[in-house]
Amino acid sequence: MHKDIKIIAFDLDGVLFDGPSAAFHIAQQVGLGEKYQELFSRIGKEKLPMEESIRIGSKIWEGVQINSDYDHLVMKLPLMKGAEETIRALKEAGYLVGCISSGVSQFFMEPLTKRLNLDFAHSNILGTSNGAHSGSVEYTMGGPQKAETALRILQERELSTKNLASIGDGTNDIDLFGVSAFSIAFNPENEDVSGAATVTVHSKNLESILEHFI
Repeated sequence: MHKDIKIIAFDLDGVLFDGPSAAFHIAQQVGLGEKYQELFSRIGKEKLPMEESIRIGSKIWEGVQINSDYDHLVMKLPLMKGAEETIRALKEAGYLVGCISSGVSQFFMEPLTKRLNLDFAHSNILGTSNGAHSGSVEYTMGGPQKAETALRILQERELSTKNLASIGDGTNDIDLFGVSAFSIAFNPENEDVSGAATVTVHSKNLESILEHFI
């Protein structure tokens, strides 16, 4: 393993979360599952780009209050097998560990941070109005933004890209891989993702990545 790595950034969907969409899982629990399914169908048919998909998806949460009422749903998300053990082991080894996701909002990343004891967690930032989601997006965490976020985290800690490792599974992680000294395509969705990473890992247990860090 690269001896200079100090920060490790994980994707959420398909990596820390065992499934294609943590947001959909949560939406199902609050009665918004049907709307999400309609969204997925539209995205597939129209082949919408990620930023457009996020913008449309934000409207589903319009009117949902911004408080801790749904934190318990995040605390019960079905994480990838070994996710909690992996994060714990990496932190005990001295790494700063966090999540950069395009799949959920910052609203749901807050309880995830508590659950996994993450050092950082960033995702889409949805607009708010009178204590509720407004149906708009203030910041879209697309592929380029993932890389920009990682670079900002490094800069804040006076580190460089030689100190960064990342783990992801989608095309929106390729930019993040590009600014990482070491990257893992974890069950990648296609060959482009695998080709952009340093190594590829096929496993249903996230602890499979630990050999590259500890």
